[in-house]
Amino acid sequence: MPKTLLLEAGFLSLPDNLFAASQPDLREPIGQALRQEKFEFSRLRCWISQHRIGVLIEGLTDSRTSATKEVRGPKAVGAFDYNNLPSLAVQGFATAQGVQYKDLVTREIDGEKYLFAIRPASEQPLEKSVDKIKDTVFGALNFSARPWSNSSRFVHPPAYFTAMLDDKVCDIDLDGLKASNITASHDGLTIKYHVLSGAQFYPQVLQQIGVVCETAERRKILETRIRSILPEGCVLRSEGARISHLCYYKESLQPLLIKFKPEYLEIPEAVLHAYMKKHFSLLACENNRGKIMPAAIAISEKINPQSQEASLRAAELDDHFARLLQVWRNDVEKLPEKLMQLAGRFEKDKILVPESGNPLARCALWLVPRLGLESASSDINVLISLIAEGERTKIAELLPSTGFSVVISRLGEIAAFKKMVPILQEICDFFSGRIHAPGDVVARVLCLSLLMRNYTLGDSGELSDPSRIISLLRAADFRIDIFQAFSDIFPDYNLARRFWIQTLVADLQRESVIKLVGENFLSSYELDPASFYDAARSWKDLSAADSEALSTLHQRMRSKVEGVHPVYEEISDCQIEKEVVESLVRLEKMPGINYREIFEFFARERVNIEACLMNLPPLLDDMNPEHLSRISLLQRLIRQLGRLPFVTREKTGAKK
Repeated sequence: MPKTLLLEAGFLSLPDNLFAASQPDLREPIGQALRQEKFEFSRLRCWISQHRIGVLIEGLTDSRTSATKEVRGPKAVGAFDYNNLPSLAVQGFATAQGVQYKDLVTREIDGEKYLFAIRPASEQPLEKSVDKIKDTVFGALNFSARPWSNSSRFVHPPAYFTAMLDDKVCDIDLDGLKASNITASHDGLTIKYHVLSGAQFYPQVLQQIGVVCETAERRKILETRIRSILPEGCVLRSEGARISHLCYYKESLQPLLIKFKPEYLEIPEAVLHAYMKKHFSLLACENNRGKIMPAAIAISEKINPQSQEASLRAAELDDHFARLLQVWRNDVEKLPEKLMQLAGRFEKDKILVPESGNPLARCALWLVPRLGLESASSDINVLISLIAEGERTKIAELLPSTGFSVVISRLGEIAAFKKMVPILQEICDFFSGRIHAPGDVVARVLCLSLLMRNYTLGDSGELSDPSRIISLLRAADFRIDIFQAFSDIFPDYNLARRFWIQTLVADLQRESVIKLVGENFLSSYELDPASFYDAARSWKDLSAADSEALSTLHQRMRSKVEGVHPVYEEISDCQIEKEVVESLVRLEKMPGINYREIFEFFARERVNIEACLMNLPPLLDDMNPEHLSRISLLQRLIRQLGRLPFVTREKTGAKK
């Protein structure tokens, strides 16, 4: 009979950057992990906040899905004599695997046939699999921060652990905590525990204590309450991503109107906005012309906040802004002299060379030739120098990516740099969340360079998650291998490539664009996000049969050149091969990784490639001059075909 399993890890307060992605739907990775472990279920629900990670698995079957295990044995050649009797090796293998020799099956691997024993995998009652399910569920969560201990998955130690299979408490533990049948509600610093009579009652109990499962529903509730407290003529600044982010982590949905003194509006909006986000998690308010107002929205941690809470938080904000205003005025007073020195150098030499070792300059230097922007190099160098001066200000030390504001406020007085003001303003608007992407291509390059640099800085600067970099690459249609960019620019930085690919694939799966993504692609060493998004839409109707056909072609080509050394640019006398090579050269010269063109290339050239594979020996010999051109062609074809996400790349053995 199907059962319901509840797993909840409760916490005092998890950080709001718990996951590197913005608001991941954990049902996808958890569901996938459970199915890989052969656990079948009917529905999966998740409750995520700063206080809990709760997972309810409904419709679990009493035993794991029936599965089989294949074990490879001796080669099929010579396994049986003329009387069809097994050799001693076959008899020994069958006995060791607990099967009859007549039940062995033949499988072909890389052109060689082997005998396989097929054994049923052992099954066990669901009660004895709960500990395995717990490890599978929590192991599927990809946290952005380090765990609190070497033996834990979580960034903070759990305060309690709930595990119930229907109405019974499971005999398992989590980080040293024994499972119980309690959950908790939080009212500020006060914690109240609630006893669960069964796993199936978990959603009702959370609803009673005000915890809503779906982020979209939480957002509707919060926005309705915000509208009810906003003064006339004041609206919430459009910050869809931040509002969703707050709703994802906050359990209390009680907004407070926080007012501050109008005199602090002397500070640029980008600086005020960044400070409110970083120190108070406030949502800015503006008038109908988009001008920031001396008011913001805070979320109370209390279920029923007291009236004086807003006043106390407003007084705290005023105190902070008073100190920030003084820092701002000091920066504005000192900066003009430094900018005039830069202007003097520029007017004299007609060029500004960024300081040696500047990581922002390294990023731009790598990007410019690959994006064909050599004509803009001079402007980019000037802007890098201006940004560097802005980042030396005290404001930028307090709030990374706000130094632009100080520079912009003083550039109007310097004729040499006036044309840079609109570009810097776009960069400033991008980092303050005012625009999705800059319109000017130079601003786009510098924003991408800043995001990449900030990503490698981690906690030292503004943490730019992969989704933001991918989004900018997509909006700008920059066709580059982002993994190669990080590797070349920051060779000592260890990029979490798999997580980047998972982030991109998860976005596309939410849009129901692509489903055929293999494990090989998740482990890729290259990624061109803009090109991938473009191609994925053309693969929307791609069938599993098409994917399998391309995977088979890839495996056949690899089997022909298994273990041979790389061969470069060998010219063939065969007309068919020449035609394939001509098309292949055009493909290889395209910027980035053009996934769409790769797919279309193999669709066009499939017949010619098959012709090249005809009448070839099982293995090509790189010591034979007659084979070199064919080896070169096949290696280049394998390289391109292996880039497609739905192509399975089987491992092959090394050359003896």
